[in-house]
This record gives sequence, C-alpha cells and structure tokens, in this order.
Amino acid sequence: MMKMMIMSSSNLMNINFMKMNHPMLIMMMIIIQTLFISMMTGMMMESFWLSYILLLTFLGGMMVLFIYITSIASNEMFKIKFNSINIILTMVIILSIMIYNIDKMTFMEMIKNSETMNLNYSINFKEMSISLTKLYNNPTLIITITMMIYLFMALLAVVKITNINQGPMRKMN
Repeated sequence: MMKMMIMSSSNLMNINFMKMNHPMLIMMMIIIQTLFISMMTGMMMESFWLSYILLLTFLGGMMVLFIYITSIASNEMFKIKFNSINIILTMVIILSIMIYNIDKMTFMEMIKNSETMNLNYSINFKEMSISLTKLYNNPTLIITITMMIYLFMALLAVVKITNINQGPMRKMN
C-alpha cells in the first residue's frame, strides 16, 4: 500500500512538474521526485544503501544547480498561479484519502509484532550483511563505481566553479 501511495504521489508530482515555469520550483520538484524514487528503490531492495547513494548523488547535483541558478537569476521573482494551487490541493486531498483508507488492522499487527520483530532483527542481521555485499559484487559493482566517479566529477566541478580567484559568476554592482 505504501508503494502505491508513493507511486501515485510521484505521478501527481509529474503532472505538477509540467506546470512549473521557475527554475527554483523545478529544482524543488526534482528533489522531491528523487526522494520518492529513492524511497521506492529502498522498499524494493533489501537495504536502503543504494537508494541512499542515489539520493546523495542527486542532491549533490542539485546543489551545483542551486549555486548556478542563484547566481544567474537571483532577483527574479516567481508567482504561484492559481492552477498550480489547485493541483497541489487536489494532490493533498488524494493523498489524505489514501492515508485514511489504509487498513487499520495492518497498524495493529505492526504494533503486535514489534516484539517479535526485535527478535527477528537480530536473526536477520547476518542476512542483511550478506545483502550489503551484493552492492559490491559483480552486477551492481559497475553502478557503484559509476556513482563514485560521478560524485568525484561533481566535486571537481564544484571546486572549479567556486574558485575564489576567478571572482563571482555575475557582475556585481
């Protein structure tokens, strides 16, 4: 049910993304979409490490874009249109209806099974460490190395862009 809620809210955010016209709003929507995608990948896999790395990678890229956008369009004001407010309100209403309609028994079962989950957590710790080794094994090794290289290149780009000796990116009055 949680996956369905995340997918439907992600689809609603995609609809809202097409209505955006300011770069800061677009960047905010991309960050929210990244959060949804990392939550979905974390729920699909046994551990959240890959989704955590994905989230950090996208946030690093968004920080570089934030520096670039604020230096170019720092004084540009944006107005929220009435249509986008309607879309946001419908999204909130749909999500609240979905949350309200979650089966109440699943919460009761979660509370009842919390004591057995503590016992199972210590048993599953060995299985979890095995699932972490999957991150560095052959199929996902390429993805991990690619993310490391991407983060290193983003670090080099940020260092090069923010060089003090070159001065600001735009002319100051």
